[in-house]
Amino acid sequence: MTVRGTSDEDAWLHLSCSGLTAGRQRALLEAFGSPEAILEADSESLRSVAGITATHVRMLRQLRSEFDIDGLREMLRELGVKLVPITSEEYPQLLRECADPPPLLYVRGELRSRDDLAVAMVGTRRCSPYGEQVAERLVGELVRRGFTVVSGLALGIDTIAHRAALDAGGRTIGVMACGIDVNYPAANAKLKHEMVASGAVVTELAPGTPATRDRFPQRNRIISGLSLGTIVVEAPLKSGALITARVAGEQGREVFAVPGNITSPVSRGCHDLIRHGATLVETAEDVVEGLGILLEAVPEREPDAERERKIEDLPADQRRVLDALDHQPRNIDDVIAECELAAPQVSSALMLLEVKGLVRRFPGNQFVRI
Repeated sequence: MTVRGTSDEDAWLHLSCSGLTAGRQRALLEAFGSPEAILEADSESLRSVAGITATHVRMLRQLRSEFDIDGLREMLRELGVKLVPITSEEYPQLLRECADPPPLLYVRGELRSRDDLAVAMVGTRRCSPYGEQVAERLVGELVRRGFTVVSGLALGIDTIAHRAALDAGGRTIGVMACGIDVNYPAANAKLKHEMVASGAVVTELAPGTPATRDRFPQRNRIISGLSLGTIVVEAPLKSGALITARVAGEQGREVFAVPGNITSPVSRGCHDLIRHGATLVETAEDVVEGLGILLEAVPEREPDAERERKIEDLPADQRRVLDALDHQPRNIDDVIAECELAAPQVSSALMLLEVKGLVRRFPGNQFVRI
């Protein structure tokens, strides 16, 4: 069976909804180069890919005959969902670098390049007042230093982390263990709506996919994959938060843990992480230093909305220079080379951006975006 005239977006939807694992989807993409080419390939060619059996080929073929692509496309449009395939420049670079990245993300809201400065916060659904207080304080401190906060939209610490980021005027990203159209947990439907306006809600799972126990570990690799490091706030010894921490370590990302009451069961997981090498966290400064970022490169700053207005009003040359910077110090010569602007123009733009509180100068003509 050969499929002709399939659009790029339709082909990505078809592959995503096929039921094939992310690993098998990537194997097919590596072999054929695009989802359209996968759909056009004959059965023998598909079966020649390692890990692809006749059953998997049937899954692709059967879906094609039953697929209401028009209805699905319309539903996603009404929800304001954007498809971000791994081949897109909008796909998060931190996630792309992981060993098992999702081939396609369904996104409500907006992913931005500044979300590369992100940390995850996870923990138990049955948090104590202490855990709630610590999570709110840490998130507020991190947001004021420009971090995006990533979590899993579950009840407990996840919900507190998302809410605290919004209350502090920052960005937050929620990773779902279900389809983008599924409200799970139902209690967070309003929170999800607010997050779309100040961050994003994402999933790799096809629309209509329910949240089941086995899908949460799968989701956890995306939470840690989107983040420079993962902070665990209260977790019993058998906890999904500890799975996220383990995966973060396997991905080469930093793992942080908040100490708690030694008599509390929800502190034991964090203490075990600290015992095995996780960085003990009391303040945002502990996180910044643990990530190897200069504290001066991420100073406390004004809320995002005010900063965004400043950035939107920038002249083209200043915006170009600002986009060439991130949270790691960069020499002015490198900025000039990337921007392809004259040296005096770049120097002037950097001076004005520093006055506006958008960049910071370090010795040796080094600059960072703040």
